[in-house]
Amino acid sequence: MAQPQVKSEAAVEVANKKLIIVTGFGPFVGHEDLNASWEAVRLLPDELTWHGHHFKLEKREVQVEYDAVDKAVDEIWSHNPELVIHCGVHGSASCIHVEKLAYNHKFTRPDYARQHLPKASACLVNCHSTIDDNHTLHCGLDVDKIVQVVAESCECTPTAINDAIQSTFNVEPETLTVLKSSDDVGNYLCGYIYLKSLDRNKDRTLFIHVPPINCPFTSEETKEVVLRIIEECIRQLTENTKELC
Repeated sequence: MAQPQVKSEAAVEVANKKLIIVTGFGPFVGHEDLNASWEAVRLLPDELTWHGHHFKLEKREVQVEYDAVDKAVDEIWSHNPELVIHCGVHGSASCIHVEKLAYNHKFTRPDYARQHLPKASACLVNCHSTIDDNHTLHCGLDVDKIVQVVAESCECTPTAINDAIQSTFNVEPETLTVLKSSDDVGNYLCGYIYLKSLDRNKDRTLFIHVPPINCPFTSEETKEVVLRIIEECIRQLTENTKELC
């Protein structure tokens, strides 16, 4: 008779950890060498402990292609994660943008593989009846609260302010904002992946736009802000559902 298998303490510990998946994008036009989103995401720790709650952080690079996003979203949500954070680079941003919503129209641009999305809109699984008159899906997390808490607690300050950055973004070092909320995720792959994941679970999905590397934040600084955002998301989820405990 086969002996019952006894899980090791390490295996039990891993099984008890909740899963958080964080994605960044790969290269695309204008960002062929490095994508600031993935450079920050890949620096995140593999594990996170918040007020006694233990999480595994799984980091994934997604190619800037509609088909790749479709496959990634399907695979991500098959694991029933506690939280999904998508990150992308915003070429003209001077701070981190925490996005409130995504809209399902005007996906007219070809992806990095030069493929177009049929009908310029996404095929949604769950939200055909809940998408509003403006073709938008809204994040169920309190984005304004996320921005407020992180802005008050984050000690991250830019180290790469120079004359070129000040001229480009018309900001002074002492007035630079670390992050802000946004309702314009765009109509390219950033908006597409956000829409697809909001469709799966709007209460456990968030999108973060990061500025280009050293404009003005280093990848390490951007990573620290993303980590603070993740912690605030965990706090909100913990308050909203005791099952997370």
